[in-house]
Amino acid sequence: MTKFTVTTSIGCLMTVLMGCTEAQTNRATPERLAGLLAQGPDAEALAQADERLEAALGRDNATGALAAEFADDPGASGATQSLSQLIALALSRNTDIASAAQALNRADVERMNAIYGYLPQISASAGYSQMDQEVVQSDNAVFNVGQASYPVTTLRVELTQPIFDLSRIFNIQLQTTARTVAEVEYIATVQRISFETFEAYVSAAQSRAKMRSLSARIGLINRQIASEASLIDLGLATPSLRNSYSAERASLASEESLEQARYRDAVARLAYLSGSSVNDVPNLRVPSGILRTERGTSITAGIAAAEENNPALLATAISVVEAELERKQALASDFAPVLDAFASFEDETREGSRFGGGSQTIDTTIGVRLTIPIFNANGQGYQAALEAVDLRSSALEYFAIRRELRSQISSTYERMSDLSGAIAQSGTAVSLATRNVNLERGGVQSGESTELAVLNRQLTLNSAREALEYQQLEYLKAWGRYQFLTGSSLDGAGL
Repeated sequence: MTKFTVTTSIGCLMTVLMGCTEAQTNRATPERLAGLLAQGPDAEALAQADERLEAALGRDNATGALAAEFADDPGASGATQSLSQLIALALSRNTDIASAAQALNRADVERMNAIYGYLPQISASAGYSQMDQEVVQSDNAVFNVGQASYPVTTLRVELTQPIFDLSRIFNIQLQTTARTVAEVEYIATVQRISFETFEAYVSAAQSRAKMRSLSARIGLINRQIASEASLIDLGLATPSLRNSYSAERASLASEESLEQARYRDAVARLAYLSGSSVNDVPNLRVPSGILRTERGTSITAGIAAAEENNPALLATAISVVEAELERKQALASDFAPVLDAFASFEDETREGSRFGGGSQTIDTTIGVRLTIPIFNANGQGYQAALEAVDLRSSALEYFAIRRELRSQISSTYERMSDLSGAIAQSGTAVSLATRNVNLERGGVQSGESTELAVLNRQLTLNSAREALEYQQLEYLKAWGRYQFLTGSSLDGAGL
């Protein structure tokens, strides 16, 4: 009966505890969630969080100094920045680059902490306690003194020095490698942000050039519409052609508005990357030295350069080494013996005892300790098995990134070649269209042509120039991507 009663009581207690746990973990009721959406978080809690944020960012330390670097806006004056200025701003103000620098700081600290793991471990403790003792029953006449109440003061100093700990040794090597990974990842972040700034700048220049071309084309069509209106007034034409010109003008105006939106998106992207307001992007001409640069290299040469210089690939490769060291460290932690030297000093003062008098004792202990893991020493199984899986995952990631990099270099190189051909054809089209405009103008002077024919030729020339400028800027973007993929600097753009 007693056993049944105890079992039933434990079962009831477990049921109550499970019910309390269920209630604690299911407080996101529909009513509460609806209130959050309607009213937001608690206003007092938000105000307190704001105060703490201001206090954290306003301290006179390294954290507070971030406000001076990242809170102001160098572009507030409204001046137009060049590409080199925006890249320089990005290198000093981009938060991704700053975060990569902080990751490097963290890697330095973790490496130093790993070194501390093999240095002497010294600790001191002091304690004060009040002892109340009462002898209830004893066969020893000495213990029958009975009751005692007295304070106890303890001072203890301990020192432990690892002599042989393979896991700690591997951890030092691991954190040194992790620091190298952080260094390479910082370089990779700098190159990525530089390229993204370059790409956004060229995209903005493309949109600006197209808007300029569309505006010029709309101006030419306005002149066509005016000419048709004059012919209609003279009874020499019908409104149908004028209406066609008006429809084309409306279509071009719509396209211009969409291009304006793309331009604003690119400018906003530039502002985010550079940490500075960007109000406008100047007209951009592609340096002649950049065009057709793919003829001086090859896909094979680009892949070889990338495998040697691309920092993202290099960081992934070193991460495989890091994963291997993590596996070795876990293996040593699971199975390797550990030898420590230790020493302790303890001074204990008792103001009294059950025997009526106090005492002071000093204990000094010096020795060595050998710990041999036999089976499941940490009570958590074996970490080395998990690290072996992570090592294979790191190797797969390296192979995947290397294969992706090779594919991107190949496609970018082919795109540069295709764009070179397109630019050559567009150049021919511009040359012929320019010749036709000049011929029509000569015909107008000799009375063999009309101004309307000249406008049509100018529209053709405008379209040809727009295509040529767009393709040249597309080539510039492809060139920048090729430089980025192969680990080269964009400083040679000369923009």
